Amino acid sequence: MKSQLLQFWWVLAFAIVAFGAYEQASHTVVKAIHKLEAKVTDLEAAISTTEKKQEMFQLQAASLSDPAWIELSLMKGLGLVPEGYTKIYFEKEPE
Repeated sequence: MKSQLLQFWWVLAFAIVAFGAYEQASHTVVKAIHKLEAKVTDLEAAISTTEKKQEMFQLQAASLSDPAWIELSLMKGLGLVPEGYTKIYFEKEPE
């Protein structure tokens, strides 16, 4: 038995080295998988945010043809007042 171990020591050494290389490679692969899973989560969040923004922009574009929206935009943005309304100015008090 002892002579056979001495004759085939390289087989045992090769198995130990191969097992060590396998463990190192599997550890590296697991780290890469975790990084990719985190990236997928980040990208899914970005997609969700982008879809919400896209929906908001579509609603804004659809509202541009609404006369009530146009009137409100002119009142807020430019300070215009429709006929028959009274415009009131507020002055800031000096400090």
